[in-house]
Amino acid sequence: MEKHFKLDESLSVIIPAYNEEGNLINLINDTVKDAKKVSKNFEVIIINDGSSDNTGAIADTLAKTYKEVRAVHHKKNKGLASAWKTGIQTSQKKIILYIEGDGQQPFSDQQDLLAKIKNADLVLGTRSHRFDYTPFRKALSYGYLFLIRLFFNLKYKDVGWSQAYRRKIFNKIKVNSVTPFFDTEVVIKAKKSGFKIVEAISYYRPRKTGSTSLGNIKTAYRMLREMIMMKFGFLD
Repeated sequence: MEKHFKLDESLSVIIPAYNEEGNLINLINDTVKDAKKVSKNFEVIIINDGSSDNTGAIADTLAKTYKEVRAVHHKKNKGLASAWKTGIQTSQKKIILYIEGDGQQPFSDQQDLLAKIKNADLVLGTRSHRFDYTPFRKALSYGYLFLIRLFFNLKYKDVGWSQAYRRKIFNKIKVNSVTPFFDTEVVIKAKKSGFKIVEAISYYRPRKTGSTSLGNIKTAYRMLREMIMMKFGFLD
């Protein structure tokens, strides 16, 4: 990150994690180190979403290691949307940055989001080239962007990556999705409520370990169902 970049407002970094024992230590170490360069008042919240590996124990150890880190545990795996909501509800700072526990969105890559949140309410991170996506997953991703443009007139390059928010938007909008559609629902409702939304440069980094639960037919179907519900007013 640039040496002179500073965030004048307090910052919460929420990090959902499910079975990320191979990624979490390095991610949190780097997040704390880089966040200290950006903000004097920050917190890092790990949401362990009912992991069956050592993610929970690692999260607790990191919370004991760093005063800025907190660990919150779901007893059962409830899904990414639920973990994200827990992070939002638990966070206490004015600016909220959302990245995931797989290490594909390191804090150091979110400089443009944090710079632009100074003059916006919601900032959408835009991924660089997804060079390890299979043709099937690319079709799902770009088909999804086409549908949300068609249904909701959202002309953004990316809605499912890192995001930065002003806390105040959640005083006005309620997110009801239980699938990974949640981040799109935030954008739809924030736009409808008149909040300022901008895009920022982020990056796509392949996983080092583990595997994603996204990018499959079952998840795509559930997201499409919620998209249709949103279109016809059943997710408000």
